[in-house]
Amino acid sequence: MNKSKPCYSNHHHGKRGPSSFGMHDSEQAFERLNLKEGDVFLDLGCGAGDYSLYAAKLVCESGSVYALDIGGEMLERLSDEALNSGINCIHTMVADVFKPIAIKDQSVDVCMLATVLHAENVIEKANVLFREVRRVLKPGGRLVIIECKKEEMLFGPPIEYRIAPEELESALFIYGFKKSDYMDLGFNYMISFLLE
Repeated sequence: MNKSKPCYSNHHHGKRGPSSFGMHDSEQAFERLNLKEGDVFLDLGCGAGDYSLYAAKLVCESGSVYALDIGGEMLERLSDEALNSGINCIHTMVADVFKPIAIKDQSVDVCMLATVLHAENVIEKANVLFREVRRVLKPGGRLVIIECKKEEMLFGPPIEYRIAPEELESALFIYGFKKSDYMDLGFNYMISFLLE
Protein backbone atom coordinates (compact mmCIF):
# COMPACT_ATOMS: atom_id res chain seq x y z
CA MET A 1 0.00 0.00 0.00
CA ASN A 2 1.08 3.53 -0.69
CA LYS A 3 2.21 5.03 2.62
CA SER A 4 1.36 8.54 1.38
CA LYS A 5 -2.31 7.61 0.93
CA PRO A 6 -4.56 9.94 2.95
CA CYS A 7 -6.48 8.54 5.91
CA TYR A 8 -9.77 9.44 4.26
CA SER A 9 -10.24 9.13 0.55
CA ASN A 10 -12.80 11.15 -1.40
CA HIS A 11 -11.92 10.35 -4.99
CA HIS A 12 -14.45 7.55 -5.37
CA HIS A 13 -17.61 9.40 -4.40
CA GLY A 14 -17.24 12.84 -5.88
CA LYS A 15 -18.63 15.66 -3.77
CA ARG A 16 -20.16 13.78 -0.83
CA GLY A 17 -17.17 14.21 1.48
CA PRO A 18 -14.34 12.20 3.02
CA SER A 19 -14.69 8.51 3.86
CA SER A 20 -12.53 5.65 5.11
CA PHE A 21 -14.52 3.24 2.90
CA GLY A 22 -11.95 3.23 0.08
CA MET A 23 -8.94 2.70 2.34
CA HIS A 24 -9.51 -1.03 2.67
CA ASP A 25 -11.39 -3.91 1.07
CA SER A 26 -14.85 -2.91 2.28
CA GLU A 27 -16.50 -5.67 0.26
CA GLN A 28 -14.48 -8.24 2.21
CA ALA A 29 -15.34 -6.49 5.48
CA PHE A 30 -19.06 -6.66 4.67
CA GLU A 31 -18.74 -10.32 3.74
CA ARG A 32 -17.43 -10.85 7.26
CA LEU A 33 -20.41 -8.95 8.69
CA ASN A 34 -22.80 -11.31 6.88
CA LEU A 35 -25.69 -8.84 6.69
CA LYS A 36 -28.90 -10.42 5.45
CA GLU A 37 -31.99 -9.11 3.72
CA GLY A 38 -34.34 -7.79 6.37
CA ASP A 39 -31.61 -6.73 8.81
CA VAL A 40 -31.64 -3.27 10.38
CA PHE A 41 -28.26 -1.53 10.05
CA LEU A 42 -27.37 1.62 12.01
CA ASP A 43 -24.47 3.71 10.70
CA LEU A 44 -23.54 6.11 13.52
CA GLY A 45 -21.43 9.03 12.35
CA CYS A 46 -22.03 7.93 8.76
CA GLY A 47 -20.19 10.84 7.14
CA ALA A 48 -20.36 10.50 3.37
CA GLY A 49 -22.55 7.41 3.71
CA ASP A 50 -20.51 4.87 1.77
CA TYR A 51 -21.05 2.16 4.40
CA SER A 52 -24.78 2.96 4.50
CA LEU A 53 -25.11 2.65 0.71
CA TYR A 54 -23.29 -0.67 0.67
CA ALA A 55 -25.34 -2.05 3.58
CA ALA A 56 -28.58 -0.96 1.89
CA LYS A 57 -27.82 -3.20 -1.10
CA LEU A 58 -27.59 -6.15 1.30
CA VAL A 59 -30.56 -5.57 3.63
CA CYS A 60 -33.21 -4.10 1.31
CA GLU A 61 -36.04 -4.50 0.41
CA SER A 62 -37.36 -5.71 3.74
CA GLY A 63 -34.56 -4.21 5.83
CA SER A 64 -33.60 -0.69 6.84
CA VAL A 65 -30.49 1.45 7.11
CA TYR A 66 -30.36 4.38 9.51
CA ALA A 67 -27.60 6.85 8.63
CA LEU A 68 -26.91 9.36 11.41
CA ASP A 69 -24.44 12.21 11.32
CA ILE A 70 -24.05 15.72 12.69
CA GLY A 71 -23.50 17.07 9.15
CA GLY A 72 -26.84 17.78 7.50
CA GLU A 73 -25.34 18.73 4.14
CA MET A 74 -23.63 15.34 3.74
CA LEU A 75 -26.86 13.59 4.69
CA GLU A 76 -28.73 15.51 1.97
CA ARG A 77 -26.17 14.35 -0.59
CA LEU A 78 -26.48 10.79 0.70
CA SER A 79 -30.28 10.93 0.39
CA ASP A 80 -29.98 12.26 -3.15
CA GLU A 81 -27.55 9.52 -4.15
CA ALA A 82 -29.76 6.82 -2.61
CA LEU A 83 -32.80 8.20 -4.46
CA ASN A 84 -30.90 8.37 -7.77
CA SER A 85 -29.73 4.76 -7.26
CA GLY A 86 -33.25 3.52 -6.55
CA ILE A 87 -32.46 2.77 -2.90
CA ASN A 88 -35.41 3.58 -0.65
CA CYS A 89 -34.47 1.92 2.64
CA ILE A 90 -31.93 4.52 3.87
CA HIS A 91 -33.30 6.84 6.55
CA THR A 92 -31.02 9.80 7.28
CA MET A 93 -31.08 11.71 10.54
CA VAL A 94 -29.07 14.69 11.80
CA ALA A 95 -27.75 13.61 15.20
CA ASP A 96 -24.81 13.99 17.56
CA VAL A 97 -23.63 10.44 18.30
CA PHE A 98 -22.55 11.51 21.79
CA LYS A 99 -26.15 12.39 22.73
CA PRO A 100 -29.34 10.28 22.88
CA ILE A 101 -30.55 9.22 19.43
CA ALA A 102 -34.10 8.85 18.11
CA ILE A 103 -33.97 5.11 17.38
CA LYS A 104 -36.37 2.62 18.99
CA ASP A 105 -35.23 0.26 21.73
CA GLN A 106 -34.01 -3.17 20.58
CA SER A 107 -34.61 -2.43 16.89
CA VAL A 108 -31.11 -2.73 15.36
CA ASP A 109 -29.25 -5.88 14.23
CA VAL A 110 -25.88 -4.26 13.49
CA CYS A 111 -24.57 -0.88 14.61
CA MET A 112 -21.44 0.43 12.87
CA LEU A 113 -19.04 3.15 13.97
CA ALA A 114 -16.56 3.61 11.12
CA THR A 115 -13.60 5.87 11.98
CA VAL A 116 -15.70 7.89 14.43
CA LEU A 117 -13.94 7.30 17.74
CA HIS A 118 -10.42 8.66 17.13
CA ALA A 119 -10.58 11.95 18.99
CA GLU A 120 -9.16 13.38 22.18
CA ASN A 121 -10.47 11.57 25.28
CA VAL A 122 -13.28 9.95 23.29
CA ILE A 123 -13.60 6.93 25.59
CA GLU A 124 -14.34 9.29 28.49
CA LYS A 125 -16.95 11.12 26.38
CA ALA A 126 -18.57 7.98 25.03
CA ASN A 127 -20.71 7.01 28.02
CA VAL A 128 -23.96 8.13 26.35
CA LEU A 129 -22.91 6.67 22.99
CA PHE A 130 -22.30 3.13 24.23
CA ARG A 131 -25.38 3.17 26.47
CA GLU A 132 -27.46 4.24 23.46
CA VAL A 133 -25.95 1.51 21.27
CA ARG A 134 -26.79 -1.03 23.96
CA ARG A 135 -30.36 0.32 24.13
CA VAL A 136 -31.06 0.16 20.38
CA LEU A 137 -29.47 -3.23 19.66
CA LYS A 138 -31.66 -6.31 19.54
CA PRO A 139 -30.71 -9.18 21.88
CA GLY A 140 -27.71 -10.78 20.19
CA GLY A 141 -27.12 -7.62 18.15
CA ARG A 142 -23.63 -6.60 17.08
CA LEU A 143 -21.57 -3.45 17.45
CA VAL A 144 -18.94 -3.14 14.70
CA ILE A 145 -16.14 -0.59 14.95
CA ILE A 146 -13.62 0.33 12.25
CA GLU A 147 -10.70 2.41 13.47
CA CYS A 148 -7.23 3.51 12.43
CA LYS A 149 -4.53 1.27 13.88
CA LYS A 150 -2.65 2.75 16.81
CA GLU A 151 0.59 3.08 14.86
CA GLU A 152 2.71 6.01 13.73
CA MET A 153 1.74 6.89 10.15
CA LEU A 154 2.35 9.83 7.84
CA PHE A 155 -1.39 10.51 7.61
CA GLY A 156 -4.53 10.30 9.70
CA PRO A 157 -5.16 11.31 13.29
CA PRO A 158 -2.29 11.73 15.77
CA ILE A 159 -1.33 8.49 17.51
CA GLU A 160 -2.55 9.80 20.88
CA TYR A 161 -6.10 10.03 19.44
CA ARG A 162 -6.06 6.50 18.02
CA ILE A 163 -7.58 3.62 19.96
CA ALA A 164 -6.09 0.13 20.08
CA PRO A 165 -8.51 -2.80 19.85
CA GLU A 166 -7.56 -3.86 23.38
CA GLU A 167 -8.58 -0.42 24.68
CA LEU A 168 -11.97 -0.74 22.99
CA GLU A 169 -12.45 -4.23 24.37
CA SER A 170 -11.73 -3.01 27.89
CA ALA A 171 -13.91 0.11 27.56
CA LEU A 172 -16.90 -1.75 26.11
CA PHE A 173 -16.84 -4.59 28.64
CA ILE A 174 -18.51 -2.40 31.28
CA TYR A 175 -21.44 -1.80 28.90
CA GLY A 176 -22.03 -5.51 28.43
CA PHE A 177 -20.23 -5.98 25.10
CA LYS A 178 -17.92 -8.91 24.43
CA LYS A 179 -15.48 -9.09 21.50
CA SER A 180 -16.64 -11.60 18.90
CA ASP A 181 -14.41 -10.93 15.88
CA TYR A 182 -11.36 -9.00 14.67
CA MET A 183 -10.25 -8.28 11.11
CA ASP A 184 -7.06 -6.60 9.93
CA LEU A 185 -7.90 -4.03 7.24
CA GLY A 186 -4.40 -2.78 6.50
CA PHE A 187 -4.25 0.81 7.80
CA ASN A 188 -7.39 0.14 9.82
CA TYR A 189 -8.94 -2.71 11.77
CA MET A 190 -12.52 -3.90 12.26
CA ILE A 191 -13.59 -5.25 15.62
CA SER A 192 -17.03 -6.69 16.39
CA PHE A 193 -18.78 -7.02 19.73
CA LEU A 194 -21.82 -9.03 20.77
CA LEU A 195 -24.29 -7.67 23.25
CA GLU A 196 -24.42 -10.11 26.14
